[in-house]
Amino acid sequence: MFGTKSTLQLHIASIFFIVMSILAVLLIVLSYQNSKALNEQLAQERMAQSAEQIKLAFDKKIIPVLTALDTLAESDFGNHLDASNNKYWLASVDAIMDINPDVLSIYVGYPDESSAFIRSTRPAFMKEQFSTPENSHIMVDINQTGGAQTRIYYDSDLAFIDETKNTIDYLPTTRPWYRDTPADGSIYITDPYFYIFIKRMGITISKRMKESGGVLAADITLASLADFLKSLPFSNDSKMLLLYENHTILAQSGIMENAPENTLQETYKNKAMQSPLKSLFSEGQWEESSSTVIHKGEPWRLSLVQITNNNDKGLWLAKAVPEIKLIGSALEARNNQIIIAFIVLGVGSLLILWAAARIATPLKLLNQTTERIRHLDFAAVQTPDSNIIEVKELALSIGVMSETIADFLETLHGVSNNSNFESLLTDMVTHCKKTSDADYVLLWAADMEDRSCLSLAAHVPEATSATQIDFVQLLEDLPDMAAALDNHSFYTFTPQDRVEVTGHLPDALQRAWVLPLYNREDERVGFVFIGFNHSVTPEQEEKIPFIQEFLGFASLIKENWDHITAQKNLFKSFVEMFASAIDTKSPYTGGHCQRVPELTFMLAEAAHKDTELFPDFTLDEQSREALYFAAWLHDCGKVTTPEYVVDKATKLETIYNRIHEIRMRFEVLKRDAEIEYWQAITQGGDSASLKQMLTEKHRKLDADFAFVAKTNIGGEFMDEKNIEILARISKQTWMRTMDDTLGLSWEEEQRRKHRGGHDLPCEEHLLTDTRDQEIHWTQSQKKAFENWTFKLTVPELQFNRGELYNLSIQRGTLTAEERFNINDHIIQTINMLNKLPYPEHLRRIPEIAGGHHEKLDGKGYPNGLSDANLPIDSRIMAVADIFEALTASDRPYKKAKKLSEALKILAFMAKDRHVDPHLFQLFIEQKIYMQYANAFLPKEQHDDVDEQALLAIVTPPKKDTTTASQ
Repeated sequence: MFGTKSTLQLHIASIFFIVMSILAVLLIVLSYQNSKALNEQLAQERMAQSAEQIKLAFDKKIIPVLTALDTLAESDFGNHLDASNNKYWLASVDAIMDINPDVLSIYVGYPDESSAFIRSTRPAFMKEQFSTPENSHIMVDINQTGGAQTRIYYDSDLAFIDETKNTIDYLPTTRPWYRDTPADGSIYITDPYFYIFIKRMGITISKRMKESGGVLAADITLASLADFLKSLPFSNDSKMLLLYENHTILAQSGIMENAPENTLQETYKNKAMQSPLKSLFSEGQWEESSSTVIHKGEPWRLSLVQITNNNDKGLWLAKAVPEIKLIGSALEARNNQIIIAFIVLGVGSLLILWAAARIATPLKLLNQTTERIRHLDFAAVQTPDSNIIEVKELALSIGVMSETIADFLETLHGVSNNSNFESLLTDMVTHCKKTSDADYVLLWAADMEDRSCLSLAAHVPEATSATQIDFVQLLEDLPDMAAALDNHSFYTFTPQDRVEVTGHLPDALQRAWVLPLYNREDERVGFVFIGFNHSVTPEQEEKIPFIQEFLGFASLIKENWDHITAQKNLFKSFVEMFASAIDTKSPYTGGHCQRVPELTFMLAEAAHKDTELFPDFTLDEQSREALYFAAWLHDCGKVTTPEYVVDKATKLETIYNRIHEIRMRFEVLKRDAEIEYWQAITQGGDSASLKQMLTEKHRKLDADFAFVAKTNIGGEFMDEKNIEILARISKQTWMRTMDDTLGLSWEEEQRRKHRGGHDLPCEEHLLTDTRDQEIHWTQSQKKAFENWTFKLTVPELQFNRGELYNLSIQRGTLTAEERFNINDHIIQTINMLNKLPYPEHLRRIPEIAGGHHEKLDGKGYPNGLSDANLPIDSRIMAVADIFEALTASDRPYKKAKKLSEALKILAFMAKDRHVDPHLFQLFIEQKIYMQYANAFLPKEQHDDVDEQALLAIVTPPKKDTTTASQ
């Protein structure tokens, strides 16, 4: 009876507690919101009043000046240039400036480029700007059409003080105040702007005079608006700005205290950007608004109100007030209400808890329901703490269930967010150990290629690896276990009952569970061994179905990992095969694509460990994989580069060395000289003199050919003198008697037609540059150049095989066209790599591989990237690529350099910012060059290296972490 009555009281008390809590919260929230809204409304009204007062103050400045200008425009003042010196008009202007001290000048300009200015020199800054006499009150400038200027100074009684003459270059008709003034005689007011000479904000009011056609204008400063803002009754913590619609600051309060009147606009804006009003300058079009912004961790109420005056000039008033000041009273009221509500609810809670503590009978039914939840039929819940037995049992049941499900979800979360196979399996066995309360859990994984080959993939605790359980031997010892596992069944045994396993298992083991792992293709991918050094309770036995289901995830993980591993191995093998094919394509660059990755990772590992020079560079598993593929594929575009260009060892080399053709022409000339000699002998010539002439001809031809052959090597710089010698040699002729259009391919015939034909026999030059030796770009190639974004100049021709043209190469053996074809390999690399579909962590491969020919000074190719845009990965690869090329011993066009020579060249490149000086410093200090040399360079290239001298060449600047890039 008591229990039934108590149950009803519990429900009533609970409902009462909930209703009172909701009511208290609603009353607190509503009271707080209403108070807050009232304060904000009051602030808006004050803001509107301030805007109206500013409008009146602005009109007060302008309206008297408008009236004065209308009056002056209709009078005789503006019809005569010299009227500005008239005492009557001076007195009138002086009165205008006296009424409104912000009027600094009144002036008039005429169509004939004459003008007159009346300026007030009462302010100290005007006296300082124009260097006027100390007692000067008004300054009048009369500017004649020709540029002659008369400047007259008057004192406060408008008595003459002094007069100066000058010449100026001033054309009023070109000025905005003259040019933009309407022709209909209406008043024109400029946008506020900054007077350069006096360094103050102001506006210009102008009006065109009907009779003379001139324009009358007045300059008005807005300095007094700032004082007016400060006089408004706002909190001292407020920040206020009066702005024009083009974001010009006209006046401020609270932004810069005691700021001088000549403060620059940029200074005001910089200070405003450090205040709660900074968001105004990032908005394009303003709208009246009231919002909350966070400044230095504190909320501020930002209000923006538009002020429109009679002249349609858009002024905006912006105010920021700390929200704590704005809604302080609302917060205080809310806090008081919260305290009262807590007191009331606290007293009520005590009564409710007292009644609820007496009731336990309904909870028995809930305990029976939660037994199903212990078998994973329900979601986890929070458990109460109680001294009542029924509630305590329920709490224990729900606690076990909640913990199990929480661990399960945590493991699933780890599975979904962890890409490391070993770590995933360790998480799985850890959870199995925790769920089963076992002493250790071991997981053997089957090899992807040979499922019979097992390896211990995960085990907990770590010390279990020392137990040396031979699972293969265990399968042989227990054939019934092997049969059960083959049938996908769970198997358990007690070691003490099985003499077959004596000595093969830990002595402390009392019970063992063994579960097989099968993938979706019904392949056995592993086993899980769960060992107990104590007897197993029924509660632990109940966990077996859960563990079996849970280990299904381990099977899925192993299957997916096998697939991922197979795909990675396939891609890796394909990349290495492709790179090896590129190396194999040219016997002279063999091994380059294989050695560069090795050196790249030597340097990358050092940069990863150096947190001083490279604090932002990390080499985790994913970035390591991206760098690996980028290094192997960095020259994949070379597959498109003709190998005879890459391997070009002499200037005349194409698929073969054309020096043999030229040598044969010299041979022909030598034979011709002999024939001429014998012909002259038969005709009765002097044998001795003819012999001497023949010898001299042969000597000259031999010398000329020797010069051409030496030039063909390309080992020395070709200056203009040597080029002139080549040109002289090329002018020699020989007689061709055979048709050179025979035996040509279709493409050669097409090019040969451009040269035209000759009647045989015909003379030809010894060295030729003919049109058929020019190979033009195809239409498809030209189309590729239409949207060319790379900073690599495209030559007019694809190839120019002219003999004289090639022999005249000043440095090396490559023409500009051939050098472009070689440099184009990096563009082809980028294009090829951009076409591959990458996972997220490999998407930087084209960027990394495509940047190894860039330089830190922005003069590299193909994009001309500077250090601000060049990632560390590409810089590392650039160093590796250059050093490998310098030390390579398989290049036909150069000899391999010794370590000291290669490092000295690299040092100067670092000094000139062609490569990263910090990487070079690391390259030397960590002796990476020596690691590479020991692995890949023959002993004859090893020599002594003066590391300090090399570092002295570079002297890298201190690391600037603000420009470091990933």
